[in-house]
Amino acid sequence: MKRLAAPLIALALIAPLGACGFSPLYAERNGSTVTNDLMQLDVSAPNDELGREIKYSLLDLLSPTGNPPADALYRVEVAPVLYSEDVAIERDAEVTRKNVALLVPFRLVKTDTKETLLRSTSRARSSYNRVVSEYANIVAADAARERIAKAAANDIKLQLSIYFDRLSKSGS
Repeated sequence: MKRLAAPLIALALIAPLGACGFSPLYAERNGSTVTNDLMQLDVSAPNDELGREIKYSLLDLLSPTGNPPADALYRVEVAPVLYSEDVAIERDAEVTRKNVALLVPFRLVKTDTKETLLRSTSRARSSYNRVVSEYANIVAADAARERIAKAAANDIKLQLSIYFDRLSKSGS
């Protein structure tokens, strides 16, 4: 009897969740999907190493080919700012750990009207150890920068997905 009670209790607790209004973010609605909307995006970023890293990470996430459409309906403009801070400092003033933070203000612009549809910010943080080898420090700093650029790109994609999902639910 006890073996039968546990599944019945679990079923009774789960049953009300069907009416809670939950729907998958990337599900098809009204003949369209968030994925299709994301594929209509181009990305504009500064022409420096960090800007390119974010731009191409974001394009890889938005489109299966990693290329923007020729006639993009929307453009995402990003303006990344990178900060670093010394965290662990020895008595001889040698830094043994660094934090790297990335702040990426971005906006979604409709390409034909130049209207700003969404304005938001993405943040990412990483850290790395500094060692005696300067080469190892450069590689570790580059790897940390890559990690936070990809994390920011993922966050931007998520924010854009939520925007397009809400737009499709509102019927606009």
